[in-house]
Amino acid sequence: MIARVADPHAWQRWARQVEHAGHCMRPVRIYGRAFAVDAATGEIRATYSSAEEPDGTLLVACKDRRAAVCPACSRVYRADTWHLVAAGLRGRWAADGEQDVTAVPVSVVDHPAVFATFTAPSFGPVHRITPEGWRCRPRRARPTCPHGTRLWCSDTHGADDPRVGTPLCHRCYDYPGHVLWHATMPELWRRTVIYLYQELARLASQRIGRTMGVRVVRRLLRVSYVKVTEWQRRAAIHLHAVIRLDGIDADDPAAVVPPPSWADTGLLEEAIRDAAARMSIPLPAVDQYSRTAVWGDQLDITPVHAPERAAAYVAKYATKTAGDTLPHLPVTRFGAADLARLRRRGLSPHVSRLASTCFLLDRRPECADLRLAKYAHTLGFAGHFATKSRRYSTTMTALRIARRNWRTRTGGDTAADPWSRRDGTTVMVGDWRMVGLGYARVGDVELAATLAREHQEAREYARETAGHEEGGGR
Repeated sequence: MIARVADPHAWQRWARQVEHAGHCMRPVRIYGRAFAVDAATGEIRATYSSAEEPDGTLLVACKDRRAAVCPACSRVYRADTWHLVAAGLRGRWAADGEQDVTAVPVSVVDHPAVFATFTAPSFGPVHRITPEGWRCRPRRARPTCPHGTRLWCSDTHGADDPRVGTPLCHRCYDYPGHVLWHATMPELWRRTVIYLYQELARLASQRIGRTMGVRVVRRLLRVSYVKVTEWQRRAAIHLHAVIRLDGIDADDPAAVVPPPSWADTGLLEEAIRDAAARMSIPLPAVDQYSRTAVWGDQLDITPVHAPERAAAYVAKYATKTAGDTLPHLPVTRFGAADLARLRRRGLSPHVSRLASTCFLLDRRPECADLRLAKYAHTLGFAGHFATKSRRYSTTMTALRIARRNWRTRTGGDTAADPWSRRDGTTVMVGDWRMVGLGYARVGDVELAATLAREHQEAREYARETAGHEEGGGR
């Protein structure tokens, strides 16, 4: 650390690299050259080489969305997710000078939209968080399971109680069903959306008084959504989805237009409930029990009245991993041989048994296509943490381009800077090689963390100062 700050000039160049990398905690180190070339004449307008930088490398942000891996990059990802979700609820026009075909009209604010939470079914009774004075599982008869374990609990559990989420009886708990449900959940959602159109057709026929088939409804309505997963303390996943109803313009099917007047929020909510209740998928028979994947009984659906609040709720879980809820569960893949080491570090017996079930079921031929061993770190869940339909909103790529263009416009004299020109007359040509992941020196991690804290404190101070000035100094 002393060597890094000893040379003021080299320190300033290195700190500027850290800033340009977004204060990333594990940046990608690359070396090479880049050229700004005139697209018409082939003339090289500017040349850049990483040899001029400290350590001879250039730092590039890792752009990892997981807060447990890189807090700085995850904040950017969370902000982009917020804009993506909010744009689908209140609209987003392209900024001046931008060509954004994914811009959403502001008329979507009047489209029917709900916030739905789908839960996993019960795989066995577990200890749960209860309000003060409430008991966990009071039972007058004091029943016991076939293994002699009591199926009641008279304690009051707080959020910090390690027993929360653990089964009352580990031998009665359906661990294979839990893991298989995780593996099947993406297909369960896909089929739920298909069934949703069927329920919309049935309910629409009742409303307008004439029969409407699914094909007719698909020519009139489009279901647009964005969803994100959340991990519960019982090591099962929730699914939060913002679902919106759009109309379809026959002359321009890609346009986002209002739906017919009979397609309101009540129709959408009823269709979601009926589709979720009908949905079931048979699971592989791994023992003497036959199982089906269904949604849990707790299905919460509320109309969206505050787009910003719904967007903040979804964006909060976009950067979370299973390890954020389940202590000592790695965020990256691990093997069956690592389970003993994880247990010594504090991995709970419940989560450890779920992970070991993934490895055991992966050996069975009927589960070979589920890739359970590969996704043991997510307890069998191989789906995406967040997905959206094509027409719901803008894209992450469009948001990154907008941010890059904003930085270009506010960065100074772009006409004189060939690296900032985005008018099509300049082409960037580079030859880069990866050196490594993370900072070159151990002390660099602490220095970068200090720079990140100072940057965050400056942002918070600027935000508070701006709010104070807008409030008239009160």
